[in-house]
Amino acid sequence: MILKCIVIEDEPAAREILQRNISQCPDLVCCGIFEDPFSAQTFLDQNTVDLIFLDINLPGMSGISFLRALVKPPLIIFTTAYPQYAVDGFDLEVVDFLLKPFSFERFYKAVNKVKERLLPKPELLPSRKITVKADKRIYQIDLGELLYIESCGDYTSVFCTDKKLITHETLKNWEEKLRGHSFQKVHRSTLINLQKIDHIEGNMAIIGKHKVIISEAYRDQLITMLNGRNITHIG
Repeated sequence: MILKCIVIEDEPAAREILQRNISQCPDLVCCGIFEDPFSAQTFLDQNTVDLIFLDINLPGMSGISFLRALVKPPLIIFTTAYPQYAVDGFDLEVVDFLLKPFSFERFYKAVNKVKERLLPKPELLPSRKITVKADKRIYQIDLGELLYIESCGDYTSVFCTDKKLITHETLKNWEEKLRGHSFQKVHRSTLINLQKIDHIEGNMAIIGKHKVIISEAYRDQLITMLNGRNITHIG
């Protein structure tokens, strides 16, 4: 991960240390070094960066005021000789607070915090279980056990690998529940688990000992989808 950064620091010695530290980090690219927040703002109006090393005591405007004025601030590491500003850094959700003078080791630790903050967050996997209310009970059914669902008015029959449940729900409700999972309508009154189909024979989807009717309106779409899954169809 390569991070684009800038430095806003009015002290020449501090600028030199930051520039040297940045040059030693292969994952950091310094896009600019500025002595005051106004020249940095001019740069940021035309460019985007991932990180700012921001001094707090700056001419014309403090680093804290500058950060508060940014509409979409990048990640910030405060650099200062005054530890009392640490609370302000916490309130502004800066990544880290480097108290001068700091070592390269401490500097690099702060950089790693930035990289960790920028790592993509793992997406939450959709739940593999679904709640089914039937027979005055509440069942937790794994989607892999659900074979197909057949409606009859305001009721639906839920066929699982080891049971059949009658629920007081419409097929439309089930379509919403199962959106994004491997279920497909094969009849105006039937939803089927595509992963459980053994083969297609004529107008029937075969799932183990079950035979599920496929209407003409849905057959071509179903065949197209199953061809990508290498499911055999006959006739």
